Amino acid sequence: MAPLKGTFHISACPACGSTRIRAVQEDWSDSYAGKRYVVRNLRYFHCAQCGEKVYDPSAMRRIQAASPAFAKLPQTRKTA
Repeated sequence: MAPLKGTFHISACPACGSTRIRAVQEDWSDSYAGKRYVVRNLRYFHCAQCGEKVYDPSAMRRIQAASPAFAKLPQTRKTA
């Protein structure tokens, strides 16, 4: 089945060159500074050969939105 026009698709793993890379859609989790976070129903590509994961721009935005690493820091006032 051909990918839909305008969607992100890859046919070979950028890390090892294997064609065993497939789109998956599942809950994805990671941790940052001891804080665990989950992105529900995330679509990304996973290589069965080497384990590489490839994320399209939409997936990266969802990961960044959930990650404590990208949390907005409190604004501090500068004094003269």
